[in-house]
Order: sequence, then structure tokens, then C-alpha cells
Amino acid sequence: MRRIIHTFILAFQFIILPAVFTACKDDSGNISPLQEVTPAFSWEENSFLLETDNGWGITRFSNRIALSNFNQKRQYHLSWNGGSGAGEKTGGVLRIAEAGKKLQTILLDKLLIEDIDGMYYNIHFQKDEKTGTLLLSK
Repeated sequence: MRRIIHTFILAFQFIILPAVFTACKDDSGNISPLQEVTPAFSWEENSFLLETDNGWGITRFSNRIALSNFNQKRQYHLSWNGGSGAGEKTGGVLRIAEAGKKLQTILLDKLLIEDIDGMYYNIHFQKDEKTGTLLLSK
């Protein structure tokens, strides 16, 4: 039993621990802390955090996402052709619905979905000079 424990300690010191430190190093060789990612949405002057207690809810499908706030009576609906896999998408549309206002339908020039470490989607979208982002957990 002692020999098994001793072997485990040696393996931890010389194999596992160096592997963990190597994986945590940045390009210059310094150990970097985990980067904090905060899910959020932005379009023009409107931006807000997601996955917090601020009234915004998320509804997801493979090719569209709705962000709704019933207190503000506002919804952003982002859709595209194709699934939710990483890459450039076609047919991007952003619809903005707000109580008392006409529905805005914006045909996007670009829509790109990035997969961040298999944990988050980072969606970039653009119409002319206007850009937006949607960062959300998978």
C-alpha cells in the first residue's frame, strides 16, 4: 500500500503537476489565470449583460435566438440560415420589437459564430457600419 501511495505522489509531482502548469501558460511562458467571460449583448448604443438577474431572458433554437425583457417590453430576435455551428452564416436578420414602436427588421450584411473553448458562442453581426455582438454560454 505504501508503494502505491509513493508511486502516486511521484506521478503527481513529476507528470501531472508540470502538465497542468504547462497548459496554464500564455504565449510568453507566464502562467495566466482563467479569463473571465461575461455573457452579454450589444447593438449600437444598447447593451446589457445576460445570465444575471436583470430581467433579460434567452430563448434559443439552432438558427435563431430571442432576447426578451418583459419589464421593458422589448425583444431582440437574431436569426440566420444554417445551424449554430461555428462559421460565417447567411441570411442574418435582426428584429427589434418594442412596445409602442414599429417592428424594426434589419437585414444583416455579415453574421459570424465563433465557438470559444466549447463553452461559449460569440456571435458577431453587422449592417453597414453598425456592429453587434452576442456572447452566451452553450
